[in-house]
Amino acid sequence: MTRSLAAGILAFALLASVGGADDAGWQHRGERDGIAIDERSTGDSPVRELRLTTRSPVPPATIMATLWRHEEYVQFLPYLKRLDVLRDDGDTKLIYEQLRVPVVKDRDLTVRVTRTASPDTGTYDIASVAAPDEGPPETRDHVRVRTSAARWHLTPAPDGGTNVTYTIRADAGGLVPKWIVDTFERDAAVKILRAMLDRAQRNAS
Repeated sequence: MTRSLAAGILAFALLASVGGADDAGWQHRGERDGIAIDERSTGDSPVRELRLTTRSPVPPATIMATLWRHEEYVQFLPYLKRLDVLRDDGDTKLIYEQLRVPVVKDRDLTVRVTRTASPDTGTYDIASVAAPDEGPPETRDHVRVRTSAARWHLTPAPDGGTNVTYTIRADAGGLVPKWIVDTFERDAAVKILRAMLDRAQRNAS
């Protein structure tokens, strides 16, 4: 049950997909499924930041396209029960999400997501931050997540694939015991990253 709860929290944070881009303070926590896992503290906050890095055989543009199809997330990401694109300005979207979380009350979140690309290097980035007061009003049915930031950084690999870095920092809100998140969030993050890259690989075939 606690493992499922942590997975749900991380899934929610994924959908809120700007973590720090520098290398200061990171501690290596191992590798799973070909994904390197690093973690660091974020100032005085009890919320820790997680960084996952891996390589995909899929080109960066294909992964970017998969990440930007938010309306498809409900088809393959666990725990997501609703996603509404409230505004689409081309390279920026305002998105509202609801997530079914085991054990505790369901969460909801409004997030602003931005994409950028560098034609010279072939690099793509997607960054997002929570915008809790810009979407639908809070209700009794969900706990509003008010703090969340994440970043996808995609660079071309020499073999034609992609070097992928996914950085995430989020506070799930409500009375979720910190030890649950700290213990299981790495497993959940790996599963979420793998699900997204598997989806991109299917889109490329």
